[in-house]
Amino acid sequence: MKCFVCQAEFTGSNMLVRHLRLVHGYLPGRNLRLKCAQRDCGCVFGTFSGFRKHLNTKHLNYFNQQADTDVNLQPDVAVKEVSTTGEVVSTNVEETPTTSEMLKSSNKSTLDMCASTVAQLRAAGLSQSTVNSFVSSMEEVFFEIHTQAKDAALQSLPSQDTTSKKKLEQSFENFENPFTLLNSEAKRNRHFKQKWATVEPVEMVLGTRFDSRRNKITGTFDQVIVTDRFAYVPILETLKTIFQNHHVVDMFKSRNMSREGVYADLIDAAYVKRCPLFSAEKDALQIQLFYDDFETANPLGSKKGIHKLGAIYFTLRNFPPIFNSLLVNIHLCALFHAQDSKRYGFNSILEPLVNDLKVLETEGLKLPMFKHLVHGTVIQVTGDNLGLHSLFGFVESFAARYCCRFCLLEKDCFQSVFCEDDSGVVLRTLDMHKQHCESVQRDPTLPHVCGVKRTCLLNSLKYFNTANNFSVDIMHDILEGVAQLEVKLVLQYIQENFLSAEQLAGRIHAFDYGFNQQRNRPPRVKLFDGSNDLGLNAIQSWCLLGLPQTIILIVGDSYWHLLLLLLQIVNIVFSPVLSEGMTIYLKHLIIDHHKLFKQLFPTLSLLPKHHFMIHYPRTKHNFFKKQLKSFKNITMTLAKKHQSCMAMYWESFSLERLALGPGKMVTLGELKEGPEIALKFGAMLSTSVFSAKWIKHHGTEYRPDFIICTEVVSEIPVFYKIKSIVVKDDIVLLCGKLMETLCFDDHYHAFKVRMHPNMVLKVLNIKELCYFKPFDLQMKYGTSDSSLYVVPYCHFMPD
Repeated sequence: MKCFVCQAEFTGSNMLVRHLRLVHGYLPGRNLRLKCAQRDCGCVFGTFSGFRKHLNTKHLNYFNQQADTDVNLQPDVAVKEVSTTGEVVSTNVEETPTTSEMLKSSNKSTLDMCASTVAQLRAAGLSQSTVNSFVSSMEEVFFEIHTQAKDAALQSLPSQDTTSKKKLEQSFENFENPFTLLNSEAKRNRHFKQKWATVEPVEMVLGTRFDSRRNKITGTFDQVIVTDRFAYVPILETLKTIFQNHHVVDMFKSRNMSREGVYADLIDAAYVKRCPLFSAEKDALQIQLFYDDFETANPLGSKKGIHKLGAIYFTLRNFPPIFNSLLVNIHLCALFHAQDSKRYGFNSILEPLVNDLKVLETEGLKLPMFKHLVHGTVIQVTGDNLGLHSLFGFVESFAARYCCRFCLLEKDCFQSVFCEDDSGVVLRTLDMHKQHCESVQRDPTLPHVCGVKRTCLLNSLKYFNTANNFSVDIMHDILEGVAQLEVKLVLQYIQENFLSAEQLAGRIHAFDYGFNQQRNRPPRVKLFDGSNDLGLNAIQSWCLLGLPQTIILIVGDSYWHLLLLLLQIVNIVFSPVLSEGMTIYLKHLIIDHHKLFKQLFPTLSLLPKHHFMIHYPRTKHNFFKKQLKSFKNITMTLAKKHQSCMAMYWESFSLERLALGPGKMVTLGELKEGPEIALKFGAMLSTSVFSAKWIKHHGTEYRPDFIICTEVVSEIPVFYKIKSIVVKDDIVLLCGKLMETLCFDDHYHAFKVRMHPNMVLKVLNIKELCYFKPFDLQMKYGTSDSSLYVVPYCHFMPD
């Protein structure tokens, strides 16, 4: 049996699996990928059991299973190697590890597998007591199996062969129960730290205070001294750990270069290009902070708010955008009680983080991939509007006179000023913000100065200031704010003039949303509950916003035009790539949209979220909740669990995130599109490939009949309908039939398409897609019109 890594040959499947474990370090996990190298098979498996079963059933002629079990530990006959000339030569006994060395390595491998299993249980949110119970049970199971194997082996030896029996007993005694080394929290943490270099959180003291606690004996309330603490994960240590992974080093070195006038990532922004650090050092670390609060107790229960926590995370923006959303690049900085942030202020929580960031800015960090010291700083701070206002020291009420962190426009003017170019809009600057902070410091009796309540410790950094933080909250501003309000108003108008409530609800429920959107379909919407929303989450809101005109037929209506303007805005702000011209177009779309809203609903006020949208053109230039089982020292408990799980995820991390659905191995000659695929691969028609019913590439699912965009020509996207998917050596090819884009239908805000009459076939690598996300074909609701539409989720940039 041939190893797909080093091409060494083995006498059976068990030996091959052991080789993969002991020599190449493959362990069970979420990203385990085992390839079959027999007869150009190419099948890929995610478990050792599935891999072994495949070898035993599909390639049985390659080995003798009995011989496999007989020579399981015999180093001098187990391995054959292929020479450079193609001849099979036996491995010398002297070059093969001794049996004792193999047993030692096998013991360590078994311990690592057991540790990974336990770590996965912790990551799934099981309590410590449940994990302890599981480990204890497995310890007994392992002991029983060990004892039975020992007794069976001893019985197989002649009773007079005492020498062999003693050796065998000694061998069994040397084989330690792996779960014994993991049967306590301390042992597990020690092993995880040694295995994965876990960065341990540090408990920091915020201060002391008096608190009323009920005396269980007397029933009275006593005043006790409480020490408030929070957990801080040293960011410098985390950065060192990140760059120990060779996958990360490869990604760091293979960054895309910026294109003039095109915005694809934060590094393309003018603010970043003007930063002295990033303009002078191309390898400087770009740290993006993120702050959010979350409820650990039942949000509807009596403990709501008591155990609410705040967390500060960071990601490195030096990596490609496709990596930034992965869990392995979202690192914890600090975890604290939300009440403590108000009680002691955010600066007390930020202090250890800012101190480390100052060291990174001035002294730098020694990383293994660089000969020189690497510097870095904060490039952006993100979060929801309330969170950023709290963190930066702005007023936390959006009913305040100055409630915008970007400008000094008074709230009453939000109803008439719709553009930053207006003379009434005064943008906050670094010097202006500094003056406001100093005014508040000089006179603490002032509630705020132009919306500023206090300074932020992040402003003490050399290269970052909150006044230059261009970060907007698109999800809350639009998807959970403006979009739900306006869709609700339009649906109310439709119900009053065109459809009954039952008809409207029926159409929304019965519409064919397509495979990609069926999980996001909105439930019954709340139209007349007096609120400003529909009771949807962000992704449900996005789904409903993109499809109402295909559900409800309205012709030439100003209300529908309002949603069309909002759809165009959404497509632009959610686009992965934008041109400078589109940011200018976005500004005018927002002006037209806000004006039309005031015309249609003169008695309603624009939300503060409407105002925040006018700053978008310039800015364009659920782990913990499932973990909690105990509220004792909650911040350190969760921080330790998080760090342990992060270390486990790094172990199984792979750049090629590819999951294969069911399928079968076929030769290219068996496929209808075989010649075109062979030409793309540069292979013969006799080459074996895996024909998959579906695949997931970096979390995005692709299936036959999905629509993909391959290029944009003269601002018109070129679509193909997937017919088949083949995989060979981790290379995914999509075979599609060309679709003719007839026009962009403004009324439906969708591209009208049909199958191209010439039936043009194209084969392309999945990495060559112009836009990674596939589309569904849509039809109008309840009509005889068979026209097909592709509803865009973003603005298509010309190539």
